Amino acid sequence: MTFEKLRAELSCLLTPGRIGEFDHIELIEVIGTPRGGATINVLSVAVLSEGRSAVGDAEEAERLTERIGRIDGFKDWSFGVMRTFRPVAALDQALATLAVSGEWTLSGRTLGTGTLRPEPAMFAPPDGTVPVPLNSVLKNNFWAGSHVFRLTDQEKTPFAPFFADRRRLQRLSDAVSVGVPITFAGLADLLGDVLIQLPVTILVPSVTAPRGAVHSDVAVAWRSGAARRPLATAARTRWDELLTGAAVSERFTDSVRLPVDNHRQPLETEIWDEGGILVGATASTSTLKQIALGMHVSQHEPRIFNVPNVRGQPVAERVELTETTTSFVGTSAGQDANFWLGRRQDLEERRRLEATRDFVQYRPQINSTDEQDRALADLRFLINRHGHTGVDLWDPYLSAEDLLRTLFFCCHSNAPLRALTDGRDPPRDATQECSTPEEPAAPNPPFPDRQRVVFERDAGNREGLRLEYRTRRGPKGWHFHDRFLIFPNLRDGPRAWSLGTSVNSLGKAHHILQRVSNPAMVAGAFEDLWAALDEPQHVVWRSW
Repeated sequence: MTFEKLRAELSCLLTPGRIGEFDHIELIEVIGTPRGGATINVLSVAVLSEGRSAVGDAEEAERLTERIGRIDGFKDWSFGVMRTFRPVAALDQALATLAVSGEWTLSGRTLGTGTLRPEPAMFAPPDGTVPVPLNSVLKNNFWAGSHVFRLTDQEKTPFAPFFADRRRLQRLSDAVSVGVPITFAGLADLLGDVLIQLPVTILVPSVTAPRGAVHSDVAVAWRSGAARRPLATAARTRWDELLTGAAVSERFTDSVRLPVDNHRQPLETEIWDEGGILVGATASTSTLKQIALGMHVSQHEPRIFNVPNVRGQPVAERVELTETTTSFVGTSAGQDANFWLGRRQDLEERRRLEATRDFVQYRPQINSTDEQDRALADLRFLINRHGHTGVDLWDPYLSAEDLLRTLFFCCHSNAPLRALTDGRDPPRDATQECSTPEEPAAPNPPFPDRQRVVFERDAGNREGLRLEYRTRRGPKGWHFHDRFLIFPNLRDGPRAWSLGTSVNSLGKAHHILQRVSNPAMVAGAFEDLWAALDEPQHVVWRSW
């Protein structure tokens, strides 16, 4: 979309009575300011609003939060949220200025931005059974929906620390939500952008499916004083990416019936006026068919027992017991097409998980090393598939031999590889515990020295290898137990796999390799410990 087309579409929608009666703009700006630098836009939402016709060009900005500081990765920065009321005409002026000079001035002052480019127009319906992510930053998008125009900062250079550690964005989002009800921690792609929201206020649509009917009713409640005009609506249901119902209505003003059954599949709709302007939409929404009611009855007799505390002393405990019964209201579909679709999708998901190594079980057999070989091959597969931007390997018993079996197989030249160990030798096997040595064993050299000996002997030419291996020693850092393979620098955010066991034990006993659902938190925890171990004594070996 060009700026000219954007301004033309806005001009059409802002015509009084077209979708609303807007008389001012409420501009919410999340801003960041480095010490001694210019204030930049973190996220701005300009909401076309009603009820303040006296807004002029001299409106002062209002701070909605206290100064927000201490965001890791943004040393000496401060953040905050500003609100400014502006006349409607200021929007077109700001867009004209932006197109010519690249400066964003809607608030009446220049706000630092990247190079903003207009995206194609969007329409955001209210949340249905499926939530609409953008609604977490739009204002009160509960009724008919909103037209949304987005100016995108395509580089987002100042916000690289947010992408490096998503916890930072979560902290900023939490602090911002104290002053204004928006949450953008899950919308990192909006950083640096400007959103222009035009809510539809001339009507409120509703879609209902009478019980037992095979049709859906669409009704419109017009705003008092609004000029009623002919409308048309379309609706559809989908199943397994197939259209199972679709219809377009005849013209109507207040209500219409569509031959689409909303009882079996979620329904989504759109409503247009006679000029082809969207004036309402609903996200995919299901009809409630069955409710589960749980009843919890307290029992008279508690469970009484003793449990040792952290010092080993017995402590008497008492647990009040409840008995839960569940009853269902409504009808169950039974083993219909959805039931068998779920079975098929479950089988397909299992195959996908195995192919991507998102979930793999290892069940070793006696006198066989097949599972050990398979587990190591799976780790190498993940390292080579995702490791082009870097790999972190986190294991309390990680050794030089483990790294030779894993990270040394990374095929990506000069990819940053980091390995972190707790400097502990793995527990001895039961057979070793039971054996009696004939003579006392000589004292082992320190753990780091033993690792360096292995590397000096076996590391080869180190061609294209950029590996750093650290250990926890001294007062810095903390003990850890979990084992993870982490890819912290991927374009779409970190990914991480839980190993389920140490690298030296892969495939030797039953364990599960699985992709974790909160990789940013795992990557951030690794980064915290890595940064804490920043002294020469913590470096076991570097390949360069």
